[in-house]
Amino acid sequence: FRRVGLFGIAAKAVVSTQSTGNKVNAQAYENFEKSQKQRIDEVQAGGGISNRDTLNSALKVEKEVKKGNKGPWTTEEQKLLEESLKKYPASQGPGRWDDIAAHVGTRSKKDCMKRYKDLVEQIKAKKAKQ
Repeated sequence: FRRVGLFGIAAKAVVSTQSTGNKVNAQAYENFEKSQKQRIDEVQAGGGISNRDTLNSALKVEKEVKKGNKGPWTTEEQKLLEESLKKYPASQGPGRWDDIAAHVGTRSKKDCMKRYKDLVEQIKAKKAKQ
């Protein structure tokens, strides 16, 4: 008789824990829905993207930049790279790429070197097709 009693108590405890967990999940979901509705209201009231969305976008871009993913080269960056390649010849030595990166301004030494390598490969591939 005692075992049945203990089993019954244990079963009630499990059911109680499950219902508590369900209540917590339901409350969390309800809070999530409220925050999303509030966010939509902020966007609609502001006539566009909320400050929070702008901040999140900026943080994502900053994170990508730190990883070295700055996106495609702009026309201006390409122009500056080409100018600096003429201005700082290979005979200048290893400091050349530091000067090139400084001239471009928005790209690192590594970015500039990679871009140069990629362009050289593209030119070679184009000539090979002709």
